[in-house]
This record gives sequence, structure tokens and C-alpha cells, in this order.
Amino acid sequence: MTRGKDDRDLQRYFDGELRPRRARRIREEIEADAGARGRIAALESMRGMVRSASADAVDEADFGGLWARVRAGIEHEPPLGLRERLGFWLRRWGVVVATASAAAAVVLFVLVRPAHRPPPSNDAVIESLDVGPEAVGTIFTIAGSGETGQTTVIWVTETSAEGEE
Repeated sequence: MTRGKDDRDLQRYFDGELRPRRARRIREEIEADAGARGRIAALESMRGMVRSASADAVDEADFGGLWARVRAGIEHEPPLGLRERLGFWLRRWGVVVATASAAAAVVLFVLVRPAHRPPPSNDAVIESLDVGPEAVGTIFTIAGSGETGQTTVIWVTETSAEGEE
């Protein structure tokens, strides 16, 4: 194994961070390379030294009055002001409130908007309807805007003789 990228792979192998297939490949390369075996041995030695040092530090630590000191620190801490409480609340619940507000706004927009729209009107007034053997004619006016304020529609539909299509 060469140094560089392979040392990173050795470190990841040593820490158990590789996927099984990649770990098998690295293990095979370690078995075939004396230098890689030496680097793994150095990592194991370093792990032992770190564990020993941290175990000694933990054994020497005095945790006897820890909770009493924590409790005393909490009691002497001044209460949060309005600005800090509001900031805490917004960081904790702001996204939820914003999402719920947006959803409520969409629902209100969809539900309330049609209520304000006037119903469609059909202000057509049929002035005459003529039905004859060959055609149907209808004249009606629709109230609207413009100079006369109305539109006149003349509608003629031809009918076919019986049997014709």
C-alpha cells in the first residue's frame, strides 16, 4: 500500500468506518503489505495510549460536588428577558408556526375567495321565438355596457326535413 490516500483508507478501516466490501479489500492489502501492517500496529498503540491517559484523567477527577455546583449556578442565573424568551420561542417553534400560518392562509384564500365573487348572471330577455317547418329563429337581448347598454342576438337554426340528416 502506498501512503497518502491509502493512509486515510487505513485510518477509516481502523475506525470501522468502511463498508464491508471495501473493508475486506483493505484487510487483504494490509495482510500483503508489511508497511501497512506496521501503520495499523502504530494506530493500535496510539489508541492504547489515549485510552490509558483518558482513563487516568477520569479516575483523578472529583465529581463529588458537581450537582451542587450546577444547581447553585442555575439559581444565580438571572431570568431571561422578553427578547431572549421570544428568540428561544421563535427558534424552537417558528418553522412550525410559519408553516401552519401559510397553510391556514391558503385554506382561507380558497374558501373565502369564491364567496366574494358575484354569481354569474343571465340577464337575457327573449323578445321573440319563431318555430317554422324549416327553421327556428330566436331574437333576444342581453343587458351590458356600451352605447345602447344592451346586445341583441338573432339566432337562426335550420331544421332538416324528416328522414334527412
